[in-house]
Amino acid sequence: MNKLLKVTGLIIAVLLLSHCSQRQDSTKTEGQDTSQQARITSQNQAPDSVRPLLQQADHALSEGQTTDAINHLQRALQISPATTEIQQRLAEAYLADGRYRQAAYWADIVVNTGPKSEPLCSQSRQTLALAAEAMGDIQTQSKALSALNDCHTP
Repeated sequence: MNKLLKVTGLIIAVLLLSHCSQRQDSTKTEGQDTSQQARITSQNQAPDSVRPLLQQADHALSEGQTTDAINHLQRALQISPATTEIQQRLAEAYLADGRYRQAAYWADIVVNTGPKSEPLCSQSRQTLALAAEAMGDIQTQSKALSALNDCHTP
């Protein structure tokens, strides 16, 4: 029963983090020139070609079908392997599935190679902290939570 509550809590946390990653603040991008906006999009956000896969993954996660969600995200990653949004979503799906080592692996990639600005910055560190906590790795958890201070609003 305790494990069921823990898994349910992790799924809720992943869904909340996923929802946050989908929101865009249009006022922040209006002031940027288009060349910088395109550069940010290509590195952080998934291209339109994988949006259907991301939507299928979101739907699968909302239905509790974490394996299906992971499969959709892995296909998206094959199409666009250097996209931190996909890497982060994969970390969150692994976390929801209870595959903490894989969740930590993908979250760590986003922490080390991803943006230092919101929202992916804090999401990756939170995901890494949750995965580390579930594995009993207090040192990694503490380091990930401390790294939240490195995130800034663009």
